[in-house]
Amino acid sequence: MSKPLIVITGATHGIGRALATAFAALGHPLLLIARHPEPLDGLTAENIRQAAVDVADFRAMQTAIQEAEALYGGTECIINNAGSIKIGKLETRGVPEISYEIDVLFKGVVHGIRAVLPGMVARRSGTIINVSSIGDRVPGPDGEIYHASKAAVRSLSASLQKSQAANNIRVMNIAPGLIKTNIHADMGISFEAYCEMLGNPEFITAEELASIILFCWNLPQRVCMRDIVVMPTSSGFG
Repeated sequence: MSKPLIVITGATHGIGRALATAFAALGHPLLLIARHPEPLDGLTAENIRQAAVDVADFRAMQTAIQEAEALYGGTECIINNAGSIKIGKLETRGVPEISYEIDVLFKGVVHGIRAVLPGMVARRSGTIINVSSIGDRVPGPDGEIYHASKAAVRSLSASLQKSQAANNIRVMNIAPGLIKTNIHADMGISFEAYCEMLGNPEFITAEELASIILFCWNLPQRVCMRDIVVMPTSSGFG
């Protein structure tokens, strides 16, 4: 392939879908991972694979990546984007739900990294992009598991960058906030109620965030944007 393979998790909608569109426009073969893949409206299916995989399942993720690599070559970039947010009093939430949230938000990132890292080390090239959240450094109420998991992702990114610097592998932590997606659906409220809860702020589009991530990816391999917060200029939060 003239362009290397890009793996994107949480690629069904929102940020993941915007990333898929941006990388597809550059001619990259893609592996789009989501629990429930949706039709690729507006995307050319050539050199695009979809995998119905839960990132909490390492073996399933590893298999999907290996199958894509058999067709397109080694993964040059993985974007660990899959996630959701559950809001509620910790003392009333079910333990299985809490455990699964950690599995997706933190262990899912670990699984993606573990699946591609051996190949990157062998080639001495690769980029790992972890889509975290402004919540990885500014936690809020009633989302303790989400914010703690995102803080763990940020710490993982920083530690991994140090350990893989000698292998020429870039590790980036992208911490967005106030991105217009359907995250409110995971919270069980309407977008209008979500906006009201946040004080009706300005939002950044998923496409704008995707363009920022694409800019970071397009920098020379010797340049690594290690930790970036992306927020609307008009927001004083953070």
